[in-house]
Amino acid sequence: MEQEFTIDDKVYKLDIEHKDGRYHINIDSRNYIIDCTSISDNCLSLLIDNKAITVYYSETNGKEYLSIEGEQFCIEETMAENIRAGGTDSTGLKEDPIVCSPMPGKVVKIMVKEGDEVEKGQGLVIVEAMKMENEIKSPMKGRIGKVNFKEGDLVDARQAIIEIIPENDK
Repeated sequence: MEQEFTIDDKVYKLDIEHKDGRYHINIDSRNYIIDCTSISDNCLSLLIDNKAITVYYSETNGKEYLSIEGEQFCIEETMAENIRAGGTDSTGLKEDPIVCSPMPGKVVKIMVKEGDEVEKGQGLVIVEAMKMENEIKSPMKGRIGKVNFKEGDLVDARQAIIEIIPENDK
């Protein structure tokens, strides 16, 4: 089954096939065979080329948020209705002003406060899960509208931690 996904503003074409209990994935002419085991409701263990990788994930507003070895990714299926006339990034896709926790954890550090100007890719908050610190970055340029948690608070997957007012909405 061929699908298009946007991962952090870049469009990828994937050919995904599930056979013999494994996923066979072709991305940009590279083939991967992946064994996948569910650890919990939002955690997977993947075996790719004999390397074990733990992936935390959550879904909100049609997007999936992944945390892989400390790096955060936002994935959404590329569809025509995601394209809009104004307020888009360079790919023509919507940016989400709600910054959510990709996994349940503890807010270790909040690096911004309400009213702060932020750049796309700037670190906003660090969430600790399973003794790993995950920095969550700004998906867009704008101003911090609301911070919903404080350091030390526990958050669930998909909970909105920070709300951003996009630059064009100020």
